Amino acid sequence: MDRLRLTKRGLLRRLVQLNACLAILPLAVHAQQETTESEDIEEVVVTGSFIRNSAFAQNSPVDTVSQSDLFESGAPSMSNYIRDMTYTQNTDVVSNVLATQDGSQDSVGASFNLRGLGENSTLTLVDGIRTIAASVSTSVPEIAIERLELVLDGGSALYGSDAVAGVVNIIPMKEFEGFRTRTFYQRTQDGAMEDMNLSAMWGKSFDNDVSYVGAFEARTKTPLMQYERPREWMMDDGSSVSGSPGTWRQNVGADPNINLYQSHGGTLEGSLLVDPACGTFNDGYPGHGQGKFPTPSGVPVGSFCRFEYTSMFAYSAESTDYNAYNTLTWEASDWLRFNATLNNAYRVSSLRTTSTTAVNGNNRAALIVRADHPANPWGFDVSPYTWRPIAHSYTHLPQHLDPGDGAREYEFHTSVNRLKVGAEYDISDSWVGYTYYSKQEMKSMSDSYSVHLGKLQLALEGQGGPNGNEYWNPFGTSDPRHPNFDPALGNSEELTNWIFERDANFVTSRDYLDIFETVATGDVVDLWAGTVQMALGYQWRDLEENNYANPFDAAGWDYNTVIGAPLPKDERFFSETRAIFAEFQIPLLETVDLQVAGRHEEFTDFGLETTTPKVALRWEALPSLAVRASWGESFLAPTPSQARPFVQGENCGEIFDGQDPFTGQQLTGGAQCSSGNPALGPETSEIRNFGFTWEPSGQLDGLSLSMDYQEIEYTDRIRSLTEEDTVAFQFQQFVAETGVSAGSYDPTPGSATRQQADAWLRQYSQNPSAPVVRDEDGNVQFVYRQDTNISSVWVDLFDVKARYTLNTNDWGTFAATLQSTYYETYEYEGLFGGRQPALGLQNADTGIVPPLPQYKANLRVNWFRDNQSASIAVNYWDNVEFDAVAIDRYGDGWTAPDTIEGEARTDVRYAIILDDYLNSEFTVSVGVNNIFNERPQQLPISGGFESRLSTPWGRQFWMSVEWLPGF
Repeated sequence: MDRLRLTKRGLLRRLVQLNACLAILPLAVHAQQETTESEDIEEVVVTGSFIRNSAFAQNSPVDTVSQSDLFESGAPSMSNYIRDMTYTQNTDVVSNVLATQDGSQDSVGASFNLRGLGENSTLTLVDGIRTIAASVSTSVPEIAIERLELVLDGGSALYGSDAVAGVVNIIPMKEFEGFRTRTFYQRTQDGAMEDMNLSAMWGKSFDNDVSYVGAFEARTKTPLMQYERPREWMMDDGSSVSGSPGTWRQNVGADPNINLYQSHGGTLEGSLLVDPACGTFNDGYPGHGQGKFPTPSGVPVGSFCRFEYTSMFAYSAESTDYNAYNTLTWEASDWLRFNATLNNAYRVSSLRTTSTTAVNGNNRAALIVRADHPANPWGFDVSPYTWRPIAHSYTHLPQHLDPGDGAREYEFHTSVNRLKVGAEYDISDSWVGYTYYSKQEMKSMSDSYSVHLGKLQLALEGQGGPNGNEYWNPFGTSDPRHPNFDPALGNSEELTNWIFERDANFVTSRDYLDIFETVATGDVVDLWAGTVQMALGYQWRDLEENNYANPFDAAGWDYNTVIGAPLPKDERFFSETRAIFAEFQIPLLETVDLQVAGRHEEFTDFGLETTTPKVALRWEALPSLAVRASWGESFLAPTPSQARPFVQGENCGEIFDGQDPFTGQQLTGGAQCSSGNPALGPETSEIRNFGFTWEPSGQLDGLSLSMDYQEIEYTDRIRSLTEEDTVAFQFQQFVAETGVSAGSYDPTPGSATRQQADAWLRQYSQNPSAPVVRDEDGNVQFVYRQDTNISSVWVDLFDVKARYTLNTNDWGTFAATLQSTYYETYEYEGLFGGRQPALGLQNADTGIVPPLPQYKANLRVNWFRDNQSASIAVNYWDNVEFDAVAIDRYGDGWTAPDTIEGEARTDVRYAIILDDYLNSEFTVSVGVNNIFNERPQQLPISGGFESRLSTPWGRQFWMSVEWLPGF
């Protein structure tokens, strides 16, 4: 049952909570990333603690990325920067339609994925506040980012749910005087892809103790189509058995009447019938992976006509981002400070996909071509088995398709709005408090075209078009390039446009997040070794998720809405959370202090509550050497939409990839559907960390060395099974229940083991909630996917960061920074039990872990002299073992390699500051990313290379100009 966002009773409850919190303000503080000064030492709050301290190294492993690190990298966006961090894996930068492990790969909206444990396992904060949108492109304009702070040993004890792998805090600038603007332009060597960015920041500190900072950023990225990278495309299995021309079967016993939006009532019998037009007009066109317009009439392969769709897809999607940031700070008195921050982000993503989808469940159940259809080549009733209405057709492409490659372009619009108001105040000489309220909204809209199922049914019966008297020809003879083309069999422009409906600027979802938090920190008691400090706080969060059904879908008119399944409807989900948390910093000796933290969190709408502790110890063994150790637990609660009820046939789409172990056939041709799971529980992790930071003086002055050893045990992970995982699990059930050996199983029809499997599947299909639905021949029709607590992961690793700065008299200053992560262990337990090794493997056949190089490192050398600087950076990842199934649809001779060779990409940069030019300061930077033009290793898999490790951009040139006016 829906609940109002704020009833009178709810308002009263909030007021009671607010007053209770204000009553304990002398015992509470917020984690502010600000610097305060005492008489002789500087006390700083760093992400990972609510308590100020003056230590040069923290109790937990914390990495900091400065504004200059982002700028000097030459990365066109933060998404590209974080992909190369040694402790991140599987960051969504390259689009790959078939690779869905650990989230989609659409190159839009990348977020942090620490340790490859999942993007949802890293809590992203903006100015210390959790954000409704984890995408880094919607945080704040990059010109206004002061630094990033990353806690690498979990953080639920302080920050709550989602901080399983760690915490990232994006800290914006709060003070700035003047005006600064920056332009950035980058393009690939061949000009196929461009990145452009214009940003500005302005600020002023007024005499009345008011400070203001504003910033704006506009960024646009052009698409990189797959046909623009023929080297990678050459080995890509970008094809489907569902095309036009397609494959058909005889329909027996169908209702002679038209059953709009319902089943035709017949059964499909006999062998597969390949459209006779398949492969008949490919002469003069390039072959697989060799050009923009390949194989327009498909390629006959076995009992199917394969449709190559990769010319319609992009390796990098087109997108435009706008981001505005405004913050106002008022020093009301010497003990009270107010702050208000407003952040607004808007993104338009122009994605590309096939001209039409292939919803084979509807094709087989609802569509029929009668024997008397003028284009029917067989003379009896047939229904499409693997087919889509339009592929590479010349027959009057609909007006919304790209005339160049036939791609269907559709837009996603995403807006994120955040408002935060807060106050920081001195409670006493040793106590400070902070209270804030944040209101956030994220809205998504879609603008696309869909096939109207009812109109398509009518058109196949000769009742289509504006006048209701036209036939839709679903066969290859509709194309003028067919050798026996008859204009009477062509599909008119009016008919083609008529069968499509536009979903213009439809709001698909709208989410709200409200947060109230109050915290205070201060001294508690003096011990002989020092003062015990304490922080105590309360947080209330209210998340509302609204998913809206497209009216076109809700009426059952959409070709993509599975008939017989419940029609989609608007859904509303809630998650209210209340938490109390405390932290103590206890000096055990003058050089040893103990940090103890804990948080109790209640999810009132789930009936779920959990308490997470953390203990950390720091020993300053020398003035230049600090040793640390920490242990903590973290958790991740399911989202409201993940825990929604399961509805069979919900959110269905085409299966593009995978192999069925029962039949030995590809899963392409079936449909996959996803729904909720109300039985979900929280994910939990336990992290142990041991490390040190050494900053020596004397002859080694300028050296900073930090190393950490970490053990992670991550249990009950919520994963959405891939189609392959789901079908493979079904096969494992068959093996376990029948005693048939997987090694001796023969998928050939008629074999003893196949007959045994067919009998088992018939019994299995009696279960109405079975996750796999098959036809009478055993072929997969539907795979139902759910988020499930299905896996555990065990990780042991080393993080190392070293920096050395050398000052010379004549040659300037040199600084070298090395950062590396070495995994000693990375194992997982999935559906089939037992620990499975993941380290050094591609992990192609599981959605539980990504490709995992054992070693990943970054080395950067900077040079500074007067107003000039330069840098060279090398990013490296180690070999991984190739374990995917090599796919060679067309007999091109592709074979599986043993290893995916590691990559070392080198970037160079030079900058000069013109500080006395037109009464202004200009910083001009130029650079070349991937200067040696390293390209991904060609692999016979989806995408043509391992897109979760490599990028197909090649060499890129960039230039940036920053202007700081003299006024």
